[in-house]
Amino acid sequence: MNEQADRSGSDAEVASFVQLYTTNERRIRAFLFTLLGDRDSVDEVMQNVSTVLWKKYHELDDQSGFLKWAYVIARFEVLAYRRRQARDRIVLDEDLIATLAEEYTADEQALDIEERIRYLSDCLTRLEGNDRQLLLAAYASGTPINRVAEKHSVPVNRLYKLLGRLRRKLKECVETKLMPS
Repeated sequence: MNEQADRSGSDAEVASFVQLYTTNERRIRAFLFTLLGDRDSVDEVMQNVSTVLWKKYHELDDQSGFLKWAYVIARFEVLAYRRRQARDRIVLDEDLIATLAEEYTADEQALDIEERIRYLSDCLTRLEGNDRQLLLAAYASGTPINRVAEKHSVPVNRLYKLLGRLRRKLKECVETKLMPS
């Protein structure tokens, strides 16, 4: 068995890792949800992220940088996951994942995912019916984008632009709700 894969670590190292990991797990999951969009994929990638974080924990120089370091590892695990999934369906390209990752990590007001989901749900209900149905068809159903475009009689490029506009609208709505009163 690979010595690095079978790392056990000292009690202090294990305790330190567990404390940092449990403190930041929800934020890492929220980050993954931003990049992947569904809980099943998040759960699958989170397992890989957890394993890599532990295997490479000895490489972390500054514990205060744990979350940023975890985001970098999570991003690479998402890219690996997407490459594996690319054979089966249309997926976000690596540039878009990089952009989403940068936007997310730049957000200093990271809140609990449940609160963000509540805000997002509320913002979704405020969208016009057609816009909401289009977003749900594109992201919640698991249907490939080209089929969603065909079903709604919209060219694929136009659909991507429309979805981008709707995502920005939702983001602005959620950010407005996040602002202190």
